[in-house]
Amino acid sequence: MKYEKINKNYTKTIIIGLTAIIIIGSVLVLNITKAKYKTTVSVPIVSGTINYSGGYDFKVMALYQHKDDKNCTGEECYDPINEMPGSDYEINTTESYCTLDGQEEHDKLYTNENGEHIINKLKKNEKCYLYFDKKRTSKVIVDDLNKTAKEGSTVFTTVETADNSGIMYKGTDDLGDTYYFRGKVEDNWVKFGKTGTDGSTGEDIWWRIIRINGDGSIRLIYAGTSNGTAPATTGTTTQITIDTPSRSPNDYYYATQNGASANKNYVGYYYTLDEKRGLSTKSFAAEKLDSWFEQNLLDEWANGNGLIDKNATFCADRSSAATNTTWTEDLLEDNGLYQVGTSYGAFLRMGYYSKFRYPIFKCGTIVGKEKDTFSYTEAKSGNNVLQYPIGLITADEAIFAGGLDNGNNSEYYLYTKQLFWTMSPSYFQQGYNEPFVFGIRDNGSIDSIRLVGALGLRPVICLTPKTQFTGTGISTDPFIAS
Repeated sequence: MKYEKINKNYTKTIIIGLTAIIIIGSVLVLNITKAKYKTTVSVPIVSGTINYSGGYDFKVMALYQHKDDKNCTGEECYDPINEMPGSDYEINTTESYCTLDGQEEHDKLYTNENGEHIINKLKKNEKCYLYFDKKRTSKVIVDDLNKTAKEGSTVFTTVETADNSGIMYKGTDDLGDTYYFRGKVEDNWVKFGKTGTDGSTGEDIWWRIIRINGDGSIRLIYAGTSNGTAPATTGTTTQITIDTPSRSPNDYYYATQNGASANKNYVGYYYTLDEKRGLSTKSFAAEKLDSWFEQNLLDEWANGNGLIDKNATFCADRSSAATNTTWTEDLLEDNGLYQVGTSYGAFLRMGYYSKFRYPIFKCGTIVGKEKDTFSYTEAKSGNNVLQYPIGLITADEAIFAGGLDNGNNSEYYLYTKQLFWTMSPSYFQQGYNEPFVFGIRDNGSIDSIRLVGALGLRPVICLTPKTQFTGTGISTDPFIAS
C-alpha cells in the first residue's frame, strides 16, 4: 500500500477555507441572534403590517382563518393555517389574543393606525393566537341578505308607500357606498339582544334595519319587544317613553334652553353653555339612551359576542344652512316668520325653501370644525364623547326611508302612530329663545317640533361588519344576528 504525504500548500488551503467558513457562520449566527432580539419587528399581513414592540422571543403560536360558513359557531368556524392570509382577510381583534404576564389579553393589545394592526406591550416568550376573518363590505352583506341593489335618488318630492321588499337602494355616506331600505318593507326585521341586565332572561329586542353603512356595519332602529309572540309595529312599545326632565324647568328632551338665557349654542345632542356647538354636556336624550343601553345591552357590550360596533358614528348636524349644498356660520332670516335665528343644515335639505328635498347620508361640514359625527372611544377626544355607541336616526335617513316633511305617510316602516325625535336640529328662534328639532309625528310626517313635548326616543345602534344573519327578515322569521 502506497502512502502519499499531503502537500503543505494544500493543507494551508483547507485551513484557510475552514477558517473562512467559521467566520462567515459566526457572522450569520450573530446577525440572526441580533435580529431575534430586536425590540420591534414587522410581520406583513392583510392591509399593511402587524408591528409589535418589546417582543423579545415573540412567537406567533397559531394562525386561524375563518371558513366563511354562516352555519358554524365559535372556534369551529376557524381552520388552522400556516401562512398569513391575503389582503381579503383582516385580523379579528375580538377572537385573537396574546398572553401577557401569563394572562390572556384581547382588545387592550390591539390598535389600528394607518392601515396597520399594532400589537403592543409584548414581553419575552409571549405567545399570540391570531384569528382572521374575511373582509365584509357593504355589498357582501347586501348579497348575504339576498337583496337586489338599486341606485337611489338624491332628490325627493313625494312619500314612498310601495312595498320594496327584496330591494336595497344605494347611496353614499362618509365611509363609502351605503344601502338602505325604503317604503313599506316587511323584510328588515332583526332580533338582537334581550331586555334586562343579564342579557338572557328578558324579552327579545326587535329592530328594523335602516341601512348598511359604507364600512359594512348595519344600522338598526329600535322597534320594541316581542311580548312573547310578535314584534310591535305601532304604539308606545315601539319606543322609549321618557318622563319630564328634572335638571331644570326649561330642560327639554333633546337640548337645553338653559332658562331665559337660551340661545343657539345649546342646541345639540351634546352641548356646552356659552359655547357654540360645544361637546361637554349630555342632552337629556343622550342621558336617556345611555341609561337604556346600560339596562338592556350592557351584557352584549361587555361580555357578549362583540357584535355591537364600537366604531359607529351618529350625525347630529349643527352646521348652519345657507343653501341645500353649502353651509356657513351665517344667520338666516325666514321672512320674519321666525324672527332672526339660526337654520341648521337639515332645515334646508328638508325643502323648507322649495318643493325639493335633498337629504344626504354624509354629515354636514362646519367650516373650521369637526363634523358633528359623534362616536365612542375609550380615550375621549373631539367628537368621540359618547359613553356608549348609541344614538338616534337623522331626519335625512327618515326621508330616504320614505318619509317627507309635512307629508303624512302611514305606509313606510318608520310609521308607528307615535311621535319620536330624530337627531337633527332644525332651527332656533332667536326672539323666543326656542330650539326646534326634527321629529316624526304620529301621522308619519317629518316635522320641526318645539322641544316642549313628550316625544319618545327610538335607540339606534350599529352591528359590526362581521355580523352574520340567519332568517329571511320578515317578522315571523326575523334576521338573527350572530
